[in-house]
Amino acid sequence: MALSLFRRSRLGAGVGLALLLGWLLTACNNSDDKPAQPTPDPTIKLVTSATLGTFLTDKEGNTLYYFTRDVDGQNVCTGGCAAVWPIFYEADIQVGGGLQAADFKTQMTASGQPQTTYKGWPLYYYAPAANGQNVREAAGQTTGNGVGNIWYVVNPTYSVMVATKAVTDKTTNQTANRSFLIDGKGRTLYFFHKDDLNPNTLPTNCTGSCEALWPPFTAAGRVFPSLLKAADFGTITRTTAGGGPYGDGTASTAQLTYKGKPLYYYTADNLTRGRVEGHGLVSEGDQWLVATP
Repeated sequence: MALSLFRRSRLGAGVGLALLLGWLLTACNNSDDKPAQPTPDPTIKLVTSATLGTFLTDKEGNTLYYFTRDVDGQNVCTGGCAAVWPIFYEADIQVGGGLQAADFKTQMTASGQPQTTYKGWPLYYYAPAANGQNVREAAGQTTGNGVGNIWYVVNPTYSVMVATKAVTDKTTNQTANRSFLIDGKGRTLYFFHKDDLNPNTLPTNCTGSCEALWPPFTAAGRVFPSLLKAADFGTITRTTAGGGPYGDGTASTAQLTYKGKPLYYYTADNLTRGRVEGHGLVSEGDQWLVATP
């Protein structure tokens, strides 16, 4: 009887061990054999050309554009404009290398259509008229860049861009459409007329309280839409730091110039894209004007 109990005990232990081994093998197989989740194909990509640098395309390689008149962040391309520049919309944003999904949003146009935006800029295709019909340009083409000096490819590294909108002159109270320079976030840049009159003292023409009201624009990058030439930009060295919230976040004293004219922000614009409160103002001893390209 003792031998029988011993055999049953050994048999039970063997069964238990077999079950344990089976469970371990199953657990290992379940953890190791799970199929890898496929990486979604990007629906928005970056491509590079020798002439235009890096810019956005859709998943098929069709070029995406920004409209300088959308500087306030809303689509103002309506009527006949909308036929030539169809809106781009992608419900499922998957970005390629070098892009951040958080920079892409969806907003509704005035006609109630969803449109994808990038850093606040509505995105478009180009579809010029051909034989009485609007035909979208082929993948890989960039024929829409520079059209009317108001349409450009979208380069994520633009340090200065171009905007177009109705601007009121604060001296004459007259309003007119103007194209002017903005930073990469859509904030207006200005010229100081005193700099034209005193080109030999540029670093000291606006300092102290003037600099507090009209902070200098500093930018390390040199990437611009095709309307602008890199050779037209330079820097001057200021006697005080020009970084802070209006600059590139550094304590650099290098202020960017365009065609020899220093570029400034205006504090009353409150770091808001598309806002133009300083054009035509007489302040700090002379007049301030939007920086025209």
